[in-house]
Amino acid sequence: MCLKKILFFVTCAFVFGSCGLNRELAYFKGQQDTTLTLVQHSFEPLIQTGDLLFIGISSSDPQSSALFNSVNAVPANNAAGATFMTQSVTPGLLVDNQGSIQLPKIGKMIVKGMTKSELSQALQIALIPYLKDPIVSIRFMNYRVTVLGEVVRPSTYNVSNERISVLEALGMAGDLTAYGNRNNVLVIHENEGKKEFHRVNLNKMDLFQSKHFYLQSNDVVYVEPNKAKSYLGSETSVYLPAIISSATLLVLVINNFFK
Repeated sequence: MCLKKILFFVTCAFVFGSCGLNRELAYFKGQQDTTLTLVQHSFEPLIQTGDLLFIGISSSDPQSSALFNSVNAVPANNAAGATFMTQSVTPGLLVDNQGSIQLPKIGKMIVKGMTKSELSQALQIALIPYLKDPIVSIRFMNYRVTVLGEVVRPSTYNVSNERISVLEALGMAGDLTAYGNRNNVLVIHENEGKKEFHRVNLNKMDLFQSKHFYLQSNDVVYVEPNKAKSYLGSETSVYLPAIISSATLLVLVINNFFK
């Protein structure tokens, strides 16, 4: 009878252990209906070195505007060797290592750390001597984030709408695997030539009010493996199933012997 109880308790331990693992797979577990205000509801990404900007300029004189829009094209050679301007697959103006861009007539401008709207306003003012009623529109041409670690599809993803949250980035990567640590996701951000490392917890509601909820271009999201993954990689995980099976068989044999 005692042996039956031992076998029963061993079975229960495995069942409840499995249930515990399933609970770890849930996001925001136990959260009730509520409303949160996002701290960065007006989030705008900042221009960084290495960004490729499409700068479209229009005015009441389209011919004069064409000179400024030529920066969005690249030179190419035809069969006869003549050089002409053609639209690139990813047209735009590259922000150099000094955080600046070069525009016709206007010259060099430091744009690093500015938002698109701030740069647009600065350009409209700078273009007044050359264009009548200038209108400036700006887009990021290489806005992307990288998701690595315990996700289904680790990769670098292009972001067309220039705004993406940690949760959306993980969704693009196919979500976390069963072995991803949901309590300690690492966000790597480059700022002023330095790498910044920040941790976010996918099980805490204050994630939505974190300044790291939205990602900047070129941010990296890394999902660490949890303890279960570490266990699977150990020698114990190789031998434990055989040990448990042998022990269970031994309990059954002894139990039948004493019947």
